Amino acid sequence: MDEKARYEPMSHGPIGAAVKNAMPHTEADPIGVHAAVLALFSAALNGKVMQPDGRPVVVWTALAGRSMVGRKGFALATAEKLLWDSIGEWLALRREGGISSGPSLVQTLYEREQESLTSEGGLDGRCVIVDEEWQSTLLMVKRCPKYSGVFRTSWDGKRISNVTKKDGKKVEITVQEPALGFHAHIQPALWAKFISLTEAQGGSYNRILPVMVERSKRLRRRDYRTGNPLDAIKVSGSLKTAYEWASKERRRMVLGETAADRFDEISAEYEDALEELPEDVACFIERSAEQVMRVACVLTAAERKLVVTVKALEAAKAFVDFSIASVKQLISQSNVTKSRTILPLDVKIRQKLEMYAGEMTQTQLYKALSGRYSSAQILSAVEDMADVEVIQERQRRPGANPSVYRLVPVMPEPEPEPVKPAPKRRAPAKKAAVPAARKPAAKKAAPARKKVGSKPPTSSTRPTTRSSSSSNASQVTASATRTMTRASEAQSNLSNPSIF
Repeated sequence: MDEKARYEPMSHGPIGAAVKNAMPHTEADPIGVHAAVLALFSAALNGKVMQPDGRPVVVWTALAGRSMVGRKGFALATAEKLLWDSIGEWLALRREGGISSGPSLVQTLYEREQESLTSEGGLDGRCVIVDEEWQSTLLMVKRCPKYSGVFRTSWDGKRISNVTKKDGKKVEITVQEPALGFHAHIQPALWAKFISLTEAQGGSYNRILPVMVERSKRLRRRDYRTGNPLDAIKVSGSLKTAYEWASKERRRMVLGETAADRFDEISAEYEDALEELPEDVACFIERSAEQVMRVACVLTAAERKLVVTVKALEAAKAFVDFSIASVKQLISQSNVTKSRTILPLDVKIRQKLEMYAGEMTQTQLYKALSGRYSSAQILSAVEDMADVEVIQERQRRPGANPSVYRLVPVMPEPEPEPVKPAPKRRAPAKKAAVPAARKPAAKKAAPARKKVGSKPPTSSTRPTTRSSSSSNASQVTASATRTMTRASEAQSNLSNPSIF
């Protein structure tokens, strides 16, 4: 999906038109430009335009992108160019750098109010912090326990204060309705290092909408021959008129009947999603519903209207949803490793496709990978990825058809049915012998003496057991011995007649 298709769902009204008109002249991500415009323009509307419930409409954003590749500075410069005619002078006077402590933040907003007391417009404490080195500020913020509370309360537009000593006496400095805008830049690898989960769970960072950004294109050198290409961007006259309209009097937005029903559905959708998300992700997006309302009010004010429509809500929701996806990506990267590691090419391809709604041309994918891999390497890696397909998209214009890389769902392969073993033949069950009733043991009869000269048992008569065979053999041997003894006695008698 190209940059125009990615940005289209969140584009609405004069702000969307201004961002689209600027894109041919900048290398910035259009969503990054959109985020910067929302932060700066809403900071100028802070205290002038209110939500339906009376809360401020200010939107805080943070661009997360790698150095050079993310083009964060390009996005901010493009937004400033678009807003120069409308709030350029106000930005020059009300812009502040990184503020790293709670007392200094209260003091800065208090001084802005005091400076405005003599101006024609009266009390005006509006201020916008633009921190292009946010990681350095976050390192200092950890040393001040008061910063987080003051920072959160300023987003809500509620009273903040700080106690100081002057001439040995305690003096309380108070800002009743702080009007603070905020826009920052940070590298994804430093997100987990400086933004702790404890602070996020306390609500310090769910008031900021982080946006992952990348370079949209690389302008050619000839585009710089006549100067900075950003100079060719036309400022938005509609936004200038909208700022003048909002500055005349304090205005409060209202929701149309249909828009109110749609906002209830959006709120319920986010609440259901929060129940399923882990705590380390949910703590960053707990205020997504109110963020949608704030963005929708800014988009509506840019149209010089008071009634928020369903279209404005849908465009705001698309931007907040992109921020939620950015949060998940930042957290997933920090959970994998705390330091920068080299990911496999297939993992990088899958991540880029997921960021671009699952579809990119070959040129877009090449640029998204920072040109570190050749087209042949990318194609070779995709051939081994079951969830990515490459198709040739036919174009009506002459020239080669572009190759489109697309994520496709992978159907799980059906598990093979287990092979059932052939049933074994069972031997016929032997009938259990029924034990016969016990009879009293009969007295053993004395073995009958066999006559001398009796015939031995024939071979046809087989003994049933080994013990019986041995018994018969011993009986035969004993009988034969007695017969021979008797024969010898008879012969001796015949030879000795005296015996008779």
